[in-house]
This record gives sequence, C-alpha cells and structure tokens, in this order.
Amino acid sequence: MKKKFAWIIAVLMILTFPITAFAEAEPEAQASAEPVAQEAGETQEPQPEQPADPEATPTPEPTPTPTATPPETSETKEGAPEADLSQVTSLSAMLVDADTGEVLFSKNADWTIFPASTTKLMTAILVAENCKPEDMVTYTVDMKTEVNKSGGSMMGLKNLPVDSQISVKDLFYGLMLCSGNDAAIVLGMHIAGTEQAFVDMMNQKAQELGMTGTHFINPHGLYIHNVGYGHYSTATDMAKLAVEAKKYPMITEAETTQTYTYESVSGYCQLENLPPDTIENSNYLVHTPVNKPELAAYLYDKATGMKTGTLENILPPGATEYIKSYGCLVASASDGGLNLIAVIFGDLSVGNKETGVPNAYARWDIAKYLFDYGFANYAKVDLAQFAAPVALTEQTENFASNDPEEGSLEVTADLTGIGADTQLLDAATVQGLQDGSIKLEEKTTIEEPLRAPITAGQQIGTVTYSLNGQELYTAPLVAGRDIYPRGEESETSEEYGVPVFAFELWYLWIIVPAAAVLTLLIIRAVNKSRRRARYAKRASVGARPVQTRAGGSAVQRRNANTRSSRQHKL
Repeated sequence: MKKKFAWIIAVLMILTFPITAFAEAEPEAQASAEPVAQEAGETQEPQPEQPADPEATPTPEPTPTPTATPPETSETKEGAPEADLSQVTSLSAMLVDADTGEVLFSKNADWTIFPASTTKLMTAILVAENCKPEDMVTYTVDMKTEVNKSGGSMMGLKNLPVDSQISVKDLFYGLMLCSGNDAAIVLGMHIAGTEQAFVDMMNQKAQELGMTGTHFINPHGLYIHNVGYGHYSTATDMAKLAVEAKKYPMITEAETTQTYTYESVSGYCQLENLPPDTIENSNYLVHTPVNKPELAAYLYDKATGMKTGTLENILPPGATEYIKSYGCLVASASDGGLNLIAVIFGDLSVGNKETGVPNAYARWDIAKYLFDYGFANYAKVDLAQFAAPVALTEQTENFASNDPEEGSLEVTADLTGIGADTQLLDAATVQGLQDGSIKLEEKTTIEEPLRAPITAGQQIGTVTYSLNGQELYTAPLVAGRDIYPRGEESETSEEYGVPVFAFELWYLWIIVPAAAVLTLLIIRAVNKSRRRARYAKRASVGARPVQTRAGGSAVQRRNANTRSSRQHKL
C-alpha cells in the first residue's frame, strides 16, 4: 500500500513540474513577443534579446519598487496668470528661461519619466566637450558589433565597412537630426573606449548638473524590455540638461539645421542598404519632412531647435498594459530677447497612419501653447535703467566755522558700478516699470554721525534697490563736496571763498614794536594837539579887540601902559 501511494505521488510530481515551469515562463515569453520600444523617424528593426556582455547593455542600478502614481502638481511663476492645464495633456511638462533655468510653469515636474532620445542631449554635451567637428573616427569592429546589437532610429552605420573614416561632424548631425542610435554608440566609444565607460561619464555629468533624479544606461535612450525602466529622469532634470546644452555652439548650430548632407561618408551612401546622403531634422517645430507636407501645421516660427524622442509599446514596472505611444520633446524658442525651453514627457496621444497623424502628436501643440503663454506673460528687461539716482541732504558735525553751507552735505548714489541687469519679469510688472506706476524700492543707510573731514566722492553709506521685496543690487552713497574740520579755517578760506585771519605767534615780533611806535606817535600827536589848542586859546585872548567907550582915551592909556610894562619885564 505504501509503495502504491509513493508511486502515485511521484507520478503527480512529474506531471505537475512541466506545467509549473511553463506557467512561470509564459509571461516572460509573452512579453518578449511584444514589440519593443522604438524611436520614431527611421525604419524600425526588431530588438534582440539583451546580450550577456555587460559593456554592451549594462545592468542598471536597482530602482525603487514602483509605487502608486504620485499626486499631480502644477505651479506658475508668481505674477503671471495660471496656465491652462487642459492644453498641457502630457504626464509632465515644464517651461523655463533658457538663460537662467528659472521656472515659469511646471506640471508634475518631479515625476519619473523615460527620456527616450532626448537622452542624446547629454551625449551631445560630452561630444562637444571632448571632440572637434573635424576630428575623424575610425569605425572599429567593436563599434560595428555594438551598432548591430542596437535598434530604433539609425543614421545608417550598420553596413558601413570596418575601418571606415567618418567625421565627428557627420556623426554629430546624425545624432541630432535623424536621432541615430548608432551615431550615439560610435561617438561614445570613440570618446571613452567602451559604451559602458561613456555611460559612466554621462551619469557623472548628470550629477555635476544637479540631475539627482536621473540615471542613464545607454547613450541613446532606447527603451530595452525589462531593463529600460533603469534609464529614467524627471522634467526638472531634463530642463537643467537643456539649459546646459544651450551653452554649446556646436549643439545650437546643429539643432537649428533643417537638412544636412554627409561629407566624409557621402561615397558610402551609394552602397546597398545605406540611407541617402541628406538627412532631415526630426523636430517638426523647426522642419517639415519633404515627404510629409501635412506636418507643416506643427511649424513654429519662433522655434530654435533642441531634441525629440518617442517610445512605442513599452511596459514600465507596475503597468498593466503596454504604452503604445510615449512622446518626448525638449524644444526651444526665442522672441524679443526672451529665450524659452519647454520640456514635455509622457505624451500618450496615438496617431492615425491613414490620415498621416503621427503618434505623440500632441507634444507639438503643447510646446506651441507653452511658448505662446511664456511670450505673452513674461519679458526680459534691464532693471538697471530703473534705478533712480538718489540725492539726499545730510547734516555733518565738526565742520569749519567758515563753511559757507554750515556743514550741509549733498549725498548721491554712485551707479557707475551697476552694469546692465537684464531679468525676466511678468509682463504686468514690466509695463508698470515702464509707465512709472511701479518703482524700485530704495533703502538708504548713512554712517552716523557724519563728521568732518569729508572728501568729495567719499563713500558714506549705501542704497539698496529692491523689487517686490527681492534685493537687486547695492550702490554706494558718496559725498558731493569737501568739508573741512573745525580748526582748519585758514586752509579752507580760499576753497570756501570766505577769508579768515589766523594769528601766529611770530606776528608778535612785528606787532609789539609797531604798537609801541604807534603808541608813541599817538601820544606825541595828542600832546602836540593839546599845545596847539592852548596856543590857539592864548592867541585868541591876546587879540581881543579894544572897546571904545566914552572916556576912551583913559582906557587906551591903560592898555599902552600895560604893554610897556610887559616889554620892560621881558
């Protein structure tokens, strides 16, 4: 009985094992049968299974277990009207100032996104930092091997003979215009030796730029089944990457180019299965493909380039259904001195091949809406022109007694050190500054107390200019004239135009003798005057006229006798 029971158990285990094994393998097999992620714009090729070589497709760093969709968020820069979210249908989006990175609008800015071929902006930055357009690249066996493993959009290097010489410029335009994954691989291996070493450079650069929510596993952004979710970023990080990319002339020149004809490999294009010499820009805001004139509706006259990306049929962790279309766009536009960048990720719109509407078509209209919103509600203005030349009057201490203004000092702001200060403001504020209804706030600080001596041009304080509570810049307050201290009146008489006599001790050697002489002269003059006065008085008495009276003869005789008597005495 026991033997029969054991045989029954053994038979059941044998029969059950294949069923269990098949049940576990089936999901993977079914998933592998689905189309893999592809980049729009080129003839697509089946994606091979992930190769064992870790340098070809590196194992990504562990990612957190998928969680529930985070809450939706949106934000608009203060002072401007709210953006219409019904016009921004992508999962994530941002609008930023291309010159400063200042955020004007954001939607789910920190959600994890798949950057697809917008990844190539990082590859382009590293190429611009490490290569020159005229450098030549030798197409090695290792490069060809890695190119043949890749899929998605290509510039056409699979059939290029080994040891061919191709210029960095041709590869760079193949990278930026037709989004060549093969160009990204070859450029990366040319710079770093291996694809993995180049990916390490990409992640290092991302950390330098503060892209803390980003991790790359390849130089092109192709989503690889079951590992593609290890290649991720955020709208915030991609906006930082785009702002950085705008600093490289090599990138800005390529991204605005509508068509490009290969130079170093033009002869190879005559070979079988190689694409034509001339490639077209895949950014429909900038260029309409020759064979797709119906896409001209997406042109935007203010567009200045950047990079596209599209994934199809991807199954991220936690997803229950394949995402048929996942569109990405990093676009730039300029108008009236204002340069903007729009980043759009997770455009899930599905096109219609019969009518010529491409997958992820909504991203073009989203970009145009964001640009129009930005240009209508923001402007760049030089705030320095609105800094008023402050003029104050302050009272000083310890000034010279002959100061004609009695210590009053005019103080002015020295604005010569403030250059052009162009900033982005909401349109209403700009209008208010221009019509005078809004002014920069001024806060002055003066040294206390102000005491002479003070020299013209001496800084005696500061003035700080602010707008809406935000400090803009500080300028020195300087004295408008010299003020001499008390005790230096004689030195200031000429400058002030007020003569002041200052006594010196050596003057006594002149003053004392002169005073003595003057005193003597005065005494002598006084005495002389007195004598003259006495003489005049006596003379007036002696010359008194003789009175004639009756009996006058007797009087005359008396006078005559008197004179005679005086003469006798003499």
